[in-house]
Amino acid sequence: MHRFVAVLPAALALTGALAAPAASAPAADPRPITSPYVQAAADVTASGWLRRSKNIDWVRHVNTGRYCVNVSEEVNLAFSVVSVELPNSNRRSFSTTPNRICGPDAVTVNTYDLRGNYADNPFTVIVF
Repeated sequence: MHRFVAVLPAALALTGALAAPAASAPAADPRPITSPYVQAAADVTASGWLRRSKNIDWVRHVNTGRYCVNVSEEVNLAFSVVSVELPNSNRRSFSTTPNRICGPDAVTVNTYDLRGNYADNPFTVIVF
């Protein structure tokens, strides 16, 4: 009986750990973009999830229609041209770099609806 009582709390703890919901797993690594003509590129969902990338460390969805796209150290943004596109959309976008919100190694992407209000949109960023 003593052996059963000593094992019972451990068994209950293990069962509870298995029954508890798992922490959200990190997203799988984005698929690579292999274009030799760009220094960096990102294909980003409206929620800020990085689908495909080249020389992009991370993307952060800061607020509605506002995103930070961090470019790897291999790319010098000071000597680059940044282009943002909203595929299949009649909406607008704007990007700047660097700034205090996203930091010195990031491109800031703002996306808007046609009235000029911030709106979440999927987008692509290309750094030439």
